[in-house]
Amino acid sequence: MKSFIYLSLLLSALQVHCHHDSGDRIIFEDPPPSLEDKRMKTRYASKIAPGNADFAFRFYKQIASDAAAKNIFFSPLSICTAFAMLTLAAKFETQSQIYKGLGFNLSETEEHEIHKGFHQLLHLLNDPNNKAQVNLGNALFVEESLKILPKFLEDIRMVYQGEGFSANFQNSAAVKNQINDYVQTKTHGKISHAVDDLDPRTVMVLLNYIYFKANWKDSFSSDLTKEDDFFVDANTTVKVPLMYRNGNYNYLRDDDLFCCVVEVPYKGDATAFFILPDRGKLEHVETALAVKTLAKWKASFRSEEIHLYLPKFSISASYDVKDLLQKLGVVDAFSDNADLSGITGERDLKVSKAVHKAVVDVHESGTEAAAVTVVEIAPRFGSASPDTIIKFDSPFLFTIVESFTDIPLFLGKIVNPTEK
Repeated sequence: MKSFIYLSLLLSALQVHCHHDSGDRIIFEDPPPSLEDKRMKTRYASKIAPGNADFAFRFYKQIASDAAAKNIFFSPLSICTAFAMLTLAAKFETQSQIYKGLGFNLSETEEHEIHKGFHQLLHLLNDPNNKAQVNLGNALFVEESLKILPKFLEDIRMVYQGEGFSANFQNSAAVKNQINDYVQTKTHGKISHAVDDLDPRTVMVLLNYIYFKANWKDSFSSDLTKEDDFFVDANTTVKVPLMYRNGNYNYLRDDDLFCCVVEVPYKGDATAFFILPDRGKLEHVETALAVKTLAKWKASFRSEEIHLYLPKFSISASYDVKDLLQKLGVVDAFSDNADLSGITGERDLKVSKAVHKAVVDVHESGTEAAAVTVVEIAPRFGSASPDTIIKFDSPFLFTIVESFTDIPLFLGKIVNPTEK
């Protein structure tokens, strides 16, 4: 995969160490490799965490409103990161709508603090010493003839560690293969078709990928996994492999929301929360999903020995992010009103398509998951007690969270574990 000359020359001229000056340039210093004072070095990442979590739950509810009886799985962090990068190019109302849609209040958090947060988050999650493997990254594929402002390229490179590649979008099949090969490599083969087809007018693709692989802190024994009934609804039952483990977990029963919550930690800086609604109460729990709900659960956990039954499952999902974000008020970026003049200096581009794909495998050893968010840009004009038993044998919710910042990496709902 070749980097085109125009882009590579601009990127190679950039320096690694920078600062935030008095103008509108967003410049950073990479944190030193030592993480002994993690709280200080990730203060901006922690500051954007509530906004990321708020977006996760609002985006989930938009999906659920159209997919009440379907499995759901996505990475809110991947979508947030991709569109946070887009704000580097967006101006005025276009930018304002994106920030608001992502859950950021500029009267509380300044723009440079948001970008510093994502910058720090990239370093935090990509820490090679973390036993929970997380690879989060960004890339830009640009039409060879498109002249891009140096500042936009510099910010993508320095703030979001983005890689830049040339692409001949006149040969859409070749570009599609170029992008798909890149994503397949970065997600360790989990996502092989990030792009199914390209808008014929596309001149740039901006993407974010995330890959996650971690072992449970206490693994399940495959010898204890047995086939059992899973009650999809009142009229549908399917057979699924249910994993089993007896051990101590953070657990609570929420009588107000009619559900049980179990925290199942991974080795490293990640943990999973599995939420089991009472029969018929799934929508009730979904409606209550919010940052404050997760915080309440975490504060109310108690360690208890339980008999935990959890299904093995492997699912994938694909979403039209454009449609879902428009419902959250991000409208102008996708229309002829778009102001993405930070890319070329002209108001000549808009987002033509935005797609998100995600996959997850949950098994006895742990979890492997990946997601990609692809944003296509085109010209604007043209076309319990020891006897407590928690059995996840009916539709449930789950989220995988980075332990230090509480940022949700993935969020999902399992209605039928047998549907891939």
